[in-house]
Amino acid sequence: MSLGRPAVRITVDGQALSAPEAALVDLRVELAVGARHDAASVSLAPDSPLADVDPGASFELSLGYGDDVTDVLTGTVAAADRRPDRVVLHGLSATAALTRTRVGRSYLSQTVDGIVRDLASAAGVDTGEVLAPLQLAAFHVDERRAAWTHVRVLAGLAACELSSTSGGALNFRTPKSSPLPDHEPRAGAELVAWDLGRREDEPDAPTVVATGAASEQGPAKWHLLLKEPDGGAPDGVVLAPSAVRDSEVASSLESGLKDAAARRARSGRLVLVGDASIRAGDLVAPRDVPGRDDLLRAVAVTHTIDAGGFRTEVRVEAAA
Repeated sequence: MSLGRPAVRITVDGQALSAPEAALVDLRVELAVGARHDAASVSLAPDSPLADVDPGASFELSLGYGDDVTDVLTGTVAAADRRPDRVVLHGLSATAALTRTRVGRSYLSQTVDGIVRDLASAAGVDTGEVLAPLQLAAFHVDERRAAWTHVRVLAGLAACELSSTSGGALNFRTPKSSPLPDHEPRAGAELVAWDLGRREDEPDAPTVVATGAASEQGPAKWHLLLKEPDGGAPDGVVLAPSAVRDSEVASSLESGLKDAAARRARSGRLVLVGDASIRAGDLVAPRDVPGRDDLLRAVAVTHTIDAGGFRTEVRVEAAA
């Protein structure tokens, strides 16, 4: 990574401006896996050429050094706040269109990734890596709830995580666990500070059981509900989600919950010299950190540029 003077490119409705041209005061970008859409807050001087931007305008943000910038967020301006000393543009990833979309549909014997792609298409959202071949006997989408809510439910059922690409496309995939890291920041160089360690063990993940008779009487019986899916005498916490009609889906969800609890047992924070290439969901292997050689997974990434320069804070958990 070549370092130098931090560089910013802000593009609104096709008009691309550098930090000086846009009269940038400071900015903050928040990327994460899970329920939140990627977001940016960009503060500009009151006389900025972008001071009169209306919500809904297209928005792209790129960060880097010198002439080398990397796209970090693509979407729209969700709000534009005028304050006494500045104008603040709030940008959201293009995936936010799923929050504004409501449709009513029923899916029978469809794969999770097929349902997700269909909902993304209905919202006009591009898809990046969408991989969840698990098949659901039935899944109903109610227009009283946002499409994003249904996508989140599907992510839980398939033990997948949600994130967005720098271009605003939706990622829906199992958490990365490859032994090869995406980033290897070095202590004393790119890695400025860290706070890593084990956390108190969480309670045992719940047992997940199927609510339908498909697992006992064949897939043709998915619509028959079991009177006592947990056997009538459960030992510990038991989940019986209505969408889980067969044992395969129940097993997938239970494994995903156990794996997630294990990853959270080792977690912490890394502070790096600003690096726009780091995305939520990436694998990070800190180097030259005494007593630590763990492969970590970024669950949240915050890029900040202000009077103190360009820095990146990464919330991490164990990769496996």
